[in-house]
Amino acid sequence: MSSINQVQDLQSQIAELTHMNSQLRTKVSDKDPWDTERTDTKRRLSEAHAGTLPGPRQVSFSTLNNFEHVRSNIRTHSKGVFHTPHQTLSSAAVSNWCPSEIPARADFAYLARSYLETTHEWYPAVHWPTFQREVDEVYMSKTFEGCSREWVGLFFAVLACGSLQTGAEHMSSLTTASKGQAMYETATAVLQPWPQESSVTFAQAALLLSIYATESNIRSVGSMWLASAARMAQDLEICPEVDCWPVVDGEIRRRLWWSIYVRDRIISLETSKPMIINESDCEISLPSSLEDRYIQPNSSFRSMAKPAHFTGFVANIHITRLYAPLHQVLRSSVVLPQTLQSFDEELRLKLLVLPEAYQPDSSALFDVTALPTIFCLLSARFHMYRRNLTPLSGSTERANALKRCVSVSQDTAKYVSRALHNPPKQDSGKGWEERVASIASNTVCLHLWRCILVLCFQGEYKAALVCLHLSRTIGNVRKTNLACGKNVAFFLERMFDRVRSGQATSQQLEQDEEMIAYVSADAQSSLQHSWVWVGDNLTSSSSTQEAAPTAIRSPGTDEPMRDALPLRTPSGSPMNGATEADDWAQAEQMIRQLMDEHLHRSTQPPAYYPPPHNPVKRVQLATDVLSPPKPTPNPSPTPSGTSRISIANII
Repeated sequence: MSSINQVQDLQSQIAELTHMNSQLRTKVSDKDPWDTERTDTKRRLSEAHAGTLPGPRQVSFSTLNNFEHVRSNIRTHSKGVFHTPHQTLSSAAVSNWCPSEIPARADFAYLARSYLETTHEWYPAVHWPTFQREVDEVYMSKTFEGCSREWVGLFFAVLACGSLQTGAEHMSSLTTASKGQAMYETATAVLQPWPQESSVTFAQAALLLSIYATESNIRSVGSMWLASAARMAQDLEICPEVDCWPVVDGEIRRRLWWSIYVRDRIISLETSKPMIINESDCEISLPSSLEDRYIQPNSSFRSMAKPAHFTGFVANIHITRLYAPLHQVLRSSVVLPQTLQSFDEELRLKLLVLPEAYQPDSSALFDVTALPTIFCLLSARFHMYRRNLTPLSGSTERANALKRCVSVSQDTAKYVSRALHNPPKQDSGKGWEERVASIASNTVCLHLWRCILVLCFQGEYKAALVCLHLSRTIGNVRKTNLACGKNVAFFLERMFDRVRSGQATSQQLEQDEEMIAYVSADAQSSLQHSWVWVGDNLTSSSSTQEAAPTAIRSPGTDEPMRDALPLRTPSGSPMNGATEADDWAQAEQMIRQLMDEHLHRSTQPPAYYPPPHNPVKRVQLATDVLSPPKPTPNPSPTPSGTSRISIANII
């Protein structure tokens, strides 16, 4: 154990020395600056790409025949999860609003506490002691008079973010969601028109508004607020760092810059959009990992010894430093094996800056609040592996991509299981649901959703149920999570179709282009790298996008299956108005049905029948033709249906 700690200490020292060396070389060189971790990463990637053509390798996809029903299904069941290239979002303009009365002090106290326990943990852009002191002055004077528009906007932006992870029972009047939306609209109205002068306060408010909008599924508006925050930070010349700022102001600027940076990197990876901040523009030291109350004008917190391991916000900075080179790799249509190997090594090295409990094979207690940091790492691996699911990859590369995605998903399930069995801290007073709600975010929901799809696709049902347990616990805390539940239920219905038709073996599913398109999930949200939209009309009306398919198509054909009914009534599908909360419960029930069917087929003895040309010889029937369990008894299949045998078994 001591040797491991020594290696980790040396790794941290090497990273710090490399960073200092990079800054010194930047001052005396006219070349683009290189930061600590990109130097080593680019060297490895250049070695990995040795002998290949420079730049990303983009290859055009061919049009997939008989794929209209697949496109329709993806467009229908992706609503609320990801945007397809067709969709045009329409939003009502927010009318100008004059600040009215100050919110009740009890509401502020509750929402502020929620903000500190959730948003502030991962994006500490606001120095809370300073902000709390200013809030106290406002409540003492009982008016916003004397406060700048930027500060009032920041005040309501904090409350809006505080409403993201709260329960409606704590609010006195409106539900939490409507209360948060009202706070958000108030903040946006106060900040319009935009100020003529740059200010840290406006950048802080813009960042928080981008977080609220994105987490509330107003993603296009959220990206605009994030871009505004980044541009304001650049206009303030926060980077490159200078020594003329007071201690507290300098730390606030560092935290603001890196909060915008981390948010920019995560959103860019999730949406396949360009990054706003250039990696070469990050000539600024990392923020302190101390709590806000220790950052005071007369304190010497910057001179304190740096921890050997990092958690929370600072850990996310270290991990997302790899997102920029990863983004360059993902511009290619296919990721080369040597590039995969190189990034695997880089991502494994990132684990060294995390505590021992964060290691994949650790037996130490693992708290659920550490999941967002781990998901930040696992999500990067998943996106990289998933790129090779495209039709441009050969069967071997596609099988390897699925295997790697399953490996990431299984690691995800292990971390979730460890967090589930970790007893809560005695002084926290929070149950499992409250602790999960504190870490709920679109990033967490989407990563769990991708893992569940891949695990079910490959028959890893136990691990899928572990991930589903966390998604079901999140419930309606995030709108995206509800939409993910609908999508999983739809995907499982298609899996049952394959089981019913005898086309559910691993080899068959890996060659099933329709199922591969579904399991690729939000990879189809990028027009540049999606393949299902090739040859499709991207200017179709919104009414067409929301139209539900009238019949289920049989696999591999374009003919509707009028007689093939799903194993459940799709209560959570967009085609009806049933409650959305049952989708995750329905999905869990369907996964258990698939588990039972898999166990039934694996334990049942093989069936034989005498072939007509040789009555003595017995030919084994393919096990795939067994029907899955159905809620109601169906008529027995025709002899032609039961006599389907596998060609491989005949041979």
